[in-house]
Parts: sequence; structure tokens; C-alpha cells
Amino acid sequence: MQKIDSPVSPYRWVVLGVFMLNIAMSQIMWMTFAPIARDAAAVYSGGNIDLIDLLAILAMLSWIPFCLPAAWCIDNLGLKKGVGIGVVLVGVCGFMRIFAPDYSWMLACMIGCAIAQPFLLNAITKVASNWFPQNEEALASGLLTMSMFIGFAVVMFATDFILAHYRSIGEVRQGIDVILWIYGIPSLVGMVLHLVLVKDKPRVPPNPIAAEKKVTMTVGLKALFKNRDFLFLLAIFLIGVGAFNAIMTKIDWIFKERLLDIDTALATGMVGGMMVIGGMCGAVILSALSDKYHKRKIFLILAAGMAVPLSLCLQYFTSIWLLGACGFVFGFFLISAMPIGLTYAVEKTHPVPEATSNGILMLGGQISGLPIVFLFNMTAITILFGIAFILALLLHDIKAPAANS
Repeated sequence: MQKIDSPVSPYRWVVLGVFMLNIAMSQIMWMTFAPIARDAAAVYSGGNIDLIDLLAILAMLSWIPFCLPAAWCIDNLGLKKGVGIGVVLVGVCGFMRIFAPDYSWMLACMIGCAIAQPFLLNAITKVASNWFPQNEEALASGLLTMSMFIGFAVVMFATDFILAHYRSIGEVRQGIDVILWIYGIPSLVGMVLHLVLVKDKPRVPPNPIAAEKKVTMTVGLKALFKNRDFLFLLAIFLIGVGAFNAIMTKIDWIFKERLLDIDTALATGMVGGMMVIGGMCGAVILSALSDKYHKRKIFLILAAGMAVPLSLCLQYFTSIWLLGACGFVFGFFLISAMPIGLTYAVEKTHPVPEATSNGILMLGGQISGLPIVFLFNMTAITILFGIAFILALLLHDIKAPAANS
């Protein structure tokens, strides 16, 4: 690749900030009712919790039909228009949830929010590649990944806290309306900021990959499935993302028959929270280190390697302090593998369009989570992490950057 000596646009941080807001809002839309499923069921579905759970499952199911169309839109229409489809869906549908009189209206709004997910999350590496130099690409992807978990954390910690007051005075419907207003306004603001502030790319490409002409999606897909390292990475994502989603979904099941030194329900919330906090820290810190040393493989090895003993610790420890520490370290290493792995895929597969490789990896992680949840077994998950560790060892690392750092 030809070396590019050019100033890097400071406007990249504005674009990144807008994307972080909208990705966080997409996660908030997805998980809004998870912590208050019983209350939401009483308001919208006549007490049927399964119908409320369906609202969250929609986001995972949407990846199957919309992943590749979303990737095509991002790669061919650009960040403003391609991602804008998802941003508008989140903004409009997220705001219209406020006025939902019944379940049918809410379902329609949540379907719109679910369809938006691949249009936003498939763009993570496109934003990083279009706007950031090589020595900041993984960091940018890490910050965007962190925003996913910021959204998740807001829902988990704030939603029930807000509703608790209204629940105590018997005004659950009013409390849910307040929550929908609190989440709906920022989703609309994020949409406006995207339409006004986001640009597809800077005038001067910030790195050699951004300057390259990309192949079509059809050619790119064929190239991906002939690329040895990408296939190994895809298998790692199938295991890592799927297993993490399954553990977060079934975390109460992990502790339900164990004698802990604290209430089981409290332990579940604390350990899950520590995983999310650890993941947010790791997504930034390890991504920055990966950029600094321009190494990807060692961090993927660390993520899978640490997951093996830590998943065993989560099965057998009884001390909440040890479990909390394990949860933090587990999230720190495992979640950080996502932005580093996505960046590795772009660097290993160019000139395949970034959203195409990003989309296939994210699709694999979303799909694999469903059977792992259904057949949940922590011992099997530990074995899967062992397989991911071996696959990470077999990866070829990237070459030193050709661009100035």
C-alpha cells in the first residue's frame, strides 16, 4: 500500500461522538423493557411476559434478513445515507413509542428499532476506517463498542430505578411513560445530529485502506470465505460473542443452585454489572494498546485464553468479591476482542468493503447466541472458549503499518 502523509481531520471526533450516541440509543431501544418485563406486560400485553420478551428477541432476529442489505447500503450509500436509514428508524420509532396506546403500536415501533440495529452496528469499522488513521482505528472501534455497553448499562441500572418510585405509588403506566420520554427524546436528538453533522469521509483519506477502491459486495463475500484468517476469526466471533450473550442472558441460572455469601438475585446483578463495566474499560484500553503496538493477534489470544479459566471461576466461586472480580476481568478481555477483531478483519481482507466483513462477523455472533442460550451449559462454553483460544493461536498477525502513525 502506498504511504499517505496527510493531516488527520479533527472533525473525526464529532462524527465519532454522533455515532456513539446513536449506537447507545439503539441498544437502549432494544433492551428498554428487559429489566421491567413484568410491569411492561401488565401495561401492554395483559400480563403476558413472553410477548414483552419478544420485543427484545426481535433485535437478534433482525440480523438474519437485514445484515447483508444493511452492509450493502453502508458500503454503497455511505455513512450519512446508509447508516442514516437505521438512525432515522431509531429516532422516529424510539420517539413514537411514547404514544403507544397498546401492544400492537409498541410492537410496530420495536420492529423498526430492531431493523435499525444492523444499519448502525455494521458501520463500526467503516467509521474507523473512513475517518481515523491506522494508529487510532482500533481505538475508534473500541469507543463505538463501548457505546453499545453504555446503552446496555443505562437500561440495566436506570430503568428499574426510575420505575421504582412510580411502582411504589401505584402509577406503573405513568412511570413507563416517563421512561419512554427520557429515552425517546435523545433518540430523536441523535437522528437530527446525524442528519446535520455526519459526513461520509474527510477530504483527505486518513489511512491507506480508506484511499483504496473497494470491490463489490459479491466479490467481497467470495473473498471473505476464501480467506483462512477471516474464517478462523469468524469462528472465534461465533464462540465469543455468542457465549457472552448467552452468559449475560442466563447469568441468573449460573448462580441459582449455588450457596453464595450474598443473595443470589443481588449477586446476579453485581456480576453482570461488573462484566459490562469491565467490557467498557477493556474496549478502550486494550484497543488503544493494540493501536499503539499495531498488534491484533496477541489481544485475541489473551481474550480467548483468559475466558477459559474465568468461565470456570464463574461456575465454582462462592465469594461475591471473587465473582465480581472475575466478572470484571472476563468482560475486560472478552468484550475488547470485538473491536480489535473487527479491525483485524478490515486489515486482513481489504479491499473487501468494511461493512461487509463487519456485518458477517456481527451476524455470526448474533446467530450463534440463540442455540448457545437454548442449550446453555457452562462446561460446554468453557470447552468452546478453549477451541477459540486454539484458533486465535493459528491466526497470522497483521504487518506493520505503511502509513505514518
